[in-house]
Amino acid sequence: MPWRERAKELYLDSGMKVGEIASYLEISRQAVSAYLKTLPEYGVERERRKNAGAVLRKEYKRKKNQEYRNQDRITGETLRKEHDMAALILSREKYY
Repeated sequence: MPWRERAKELYLDSGMKVGEIASYLEISRQAVSAYLKTLPEYGVERERRKNAGAVLRKEYKRKKNQEYRNQDRITGETLRKEHDMAALILSREKYY
């Protein structure tokens, strides 16, 4: 099977990236990319991958933001504890 047919199959059916295909077929990435851009299905597949990536990115950002918000919750209790610890440290420095 010629490398062009194999590249088309790997990109459209298997979902491999251009760099992975180039490495697998031992052909330059530029050659693979240039060939894939001539295919009529390329634009549709590229747009589909772009949208899928945007959805994954959005979900990742949402999850990370939740982690950041839950990480350092500042409440009255945490402020009081922090104040008490600072007062202990300062009073110790003053009398010792």
